[in-house]
Amino acid sequence: MSVTITTPNNNSEFLWKTPVTFKGKAEGEIVKVEIFAEQYHLGSDDVKSGEWIVNYPGFNKPGLRKIRVVGFDEGGNKVDSTEIAIVASVNPNGFERGIDVSDHDGSVNWPQVRSAGFTYAFAKATEGRTWKADTFPKNWRQIQGAGIIRGAYHFFRPSVDPKEQARNFLDYVASVEPIQPEDLPPALDLEHFPDSVRREWESVSKPERVQRVRTWIDIVETEINRKPIIYTSFGFWDEFMSGVKDFSSYPLWVAHYPTNPTLNNPKPLIPREWKTWAFWQYSDTTEVPGIPADNEDSNLFNGSLGELLALVPSTIITT
Repeated sequence: MSVTITTPNNNSEFLWKTPVTFKGKAEGEIVKVEIFAEQYHLGSDDVKSGEWIVNYPGFNKPGLRKIRVVGFDEGGNKVDSTEIAIVASVNPNGFERGIDVSDHDGSVNWPQVRSAGFTYAFAKATEGRTWKADTFPKNWRQIQGAGIIRGAYHFFRPSVDPKEQARNFLDYVASVEPIQPEDLPPALDLEHFPDSVRREWESVSKPERVQRVRTWIDIVETEINRKPIIYTSFGFWDEFMSGVKDFSSYPLWVAHYPTNPTLNNPKPLIPREWKTWAFWQYSDTTEVPGIPADNEDSNLFNGSLGELLALVPSTIITT
């Protein structure tokens, strides 16, 4: 006796808030099926000629959903079950929206952020040798709790020992909750704002800049076996790292704020050393439901939610 799902296929992607039809087969003494997404009941159907079908009106929140079908016999006994995963996306085959937050954003209502269609978020964890974000523990736990894909980032100070900076980041994140396989890889924030940070970059030679960034990355990679994301801008890279291709194999999170960004066909300005971008921070003046701050950073991922989910394991370093 067995129950199977024939439609949709595993890891299929659907537009959220639109109907999804589940079909399958049942063999032996199975006369009824119940279908669930995690603990939520989606519907049921009587088995007719070995087949069943359940129409669901649509998922009201984006994200990965684990679909489980359970088959029962005439006595109401559970006989068999099977599972697949599907993705409810805001923009299937499009560009997923996300945000990044820091202490400046105050207390965030993460379920409200998710309901607004944001599927991932980066939270600032640390800066330099000792600074730690007060809001990070709450954000780190609640982003995941709201069903949003989470990532942590470190703001790099070029005049500070990169080994101590890497230790600050790794120890603080681990003290809250270690980075999990399903989390986004850590992001390293390389920028020249405010002016005090610009002066630090100016005081260090280009070879030393490269070496210090490399040291931070090497320590993080060695400890968590993840390939970090590089956050930067064309302006920073052109001024301080021009011609440096040491990091162009790392996923790029680029900051570029055009006056009227074209989000359905995004073309951010990226450093010449990269061929493409993974994330684009296209605005720092967005109003986001659930965030008290008036001006919030908005981002696009260069692909659908399914492709974002595929990026996560691709950054795991295998030996």
